[in-house]
Amino acid sequence: MQTTPDKSWFDRLNQPVDGAALAVFRIVFGAMVAFDALRYLHEGWVDEYFVRPATQFTYLYLDFVRPLPPPWIHAHFYFIAGAGVLVSIGLFYRAATVGLFASYAYFFLLEQATYMNHYYLITLVAFLLSWMPAHRVFSIDSLRASTYSDAVPQWCVWLLRFQLFVVYFYGAIAKLNGDWLRGEPMYTQLVQQGPDIPEIATHFPPALLAYAIAYSGLIVDAAIPILLVRRRTRWAGYALAFSFHLLNAVFLNIGIFSYLMVGAITIFFDPDWPRRLWRRIRSTPVPVGLGLTAPKTSAAVLLMLHAYVAFQLLFPFRHALFPGNVSWTEEGHRFAWQMKLRRKESDVTITARDPATGAEWTVDPTKDLVYRQVRKLSTFPDIMLQYAHYNRDKLRAAGIANPEIRVLWKCSLNGAPPSLLVDPDVDLAKVERTWRPAEWILRQGERPATASALRHQPFSRLAP
Repeated sequence: MQTTPDKSWFDRLNQPVDGAALAVFRIVFGAMVAFDALRYLHEGWVDEYFVRPATQFTYLYLDFVRPLPPPWIHAHFYFIAGAGVLVSIGLFYRAATVGLFASYAYFFLLEQATYMNHYYLITLVAFLLSWMPAHRVFSIDSLRASTYSDAVPQWCVWLLRFQLFVVYFYGAIAKLNGDWLRGEPMYTQLVQQGPDIPEIATHFPPALLAYAIAYSGLIVDAAIPILLVRRRTRWAGYALAFSFHLLNAVFLNIGIFSYLMVGAITIFFDPDWPRRLWRRIRSTPVPVGLGLTAPKTSAAVLLMLHAYVAFQLLFPFRHALFPGNVSWTEEGHRFAWQMKLRRKESDVTITARDPATGAEWTVDPTKDLVYRQVRKLSTFPDIMLQYAHYNRDKLRAAGIANPEIRVLWKCSLNGAPPSLLVDPDVDLAKVERTWRPAEWILRQGERPATASALRHQPFSRLAP
């Protein structure tokens, strides 16, 4: 008896599956992005983050990415909203997805102080959708084109599942650190009873509640992706994820992330689940109309997507290349799904000096920056370095040839005793931005090599 040879890996990736689940993902994603862009406009955040600040904190090697002047920056967010709507309804899909990715990536790269993990996720998903035929089902484009089949290549579903799996599972891996397993930063926040703590939390012992939150968060982040990838446990995984995100939406201010994920993780169900659901609602069979073929993806594109997968697997661990605790130094913190892992309280004095005259004075960042920038300034050393450069350039423009900028920064991480975060003897005006480990950042508890009178000046609290 002659047997059929096994399909190659690329053949399996190109195997046609129903595009209905991918279409639902597209509808939810586009709608949530459009809503969030309009929310930015309505809440005044476009002006707050991109018009009012005297400077922007750019990503390394991307200093050229700057905000458009008003009203063009406002028009840009209307463009994001419009592109999101077009993606959601599946009209001019190809152009809309490329436009959405380009416009959203521009917004994402404008300001490090506005970095959030779900903005990074949205940028990645917009990039992935621009390669996928997600408009073949439940779209205006499919109504306009009679040549479309209802099938899409299987790799589209698998790749989106992989991306969401990484978010959850790497979030769990990041929680395997000493502070989190000791109930921090939740315990410190509960004891201090900050404004973000719901009133109901005050009725429980802080230590018990902190440990409950820490270990349940770790277990949930690890369990959700594992349950979702197994067909027998998908409903349990979805119910757990739904409850988890519902609680986050109620108790934490994390924007659209909870609602986006509740809709997005339906991609883990069978590709034809929307049609099955519709048949149950109608109680009568509805013709599926699934085409036998899906558009073939070239081997070159598939190889490129494999490189993307490898990048997503490896890049979040780059902090292992830097010495010290990533929650302390922040080197490798971004783009690594490090979520809600640390709370810093900082006392900072920024001092400028004119070496020609010996004059010294304290720099007040609240005169140049908005509240969110000041918060990030007291958390991220690389943002502090950019602010030092901003002041250096401003002083040079005012006629001071070689200004010196030093920072006395005492920081407490997750309730630990405060210690110096950066070397107060280092002139940050002369330190260049680089991807290499920063020698001017002190490891937690490390003492600077030299003594300095600057170290004995009084601190001025920025923001926790």
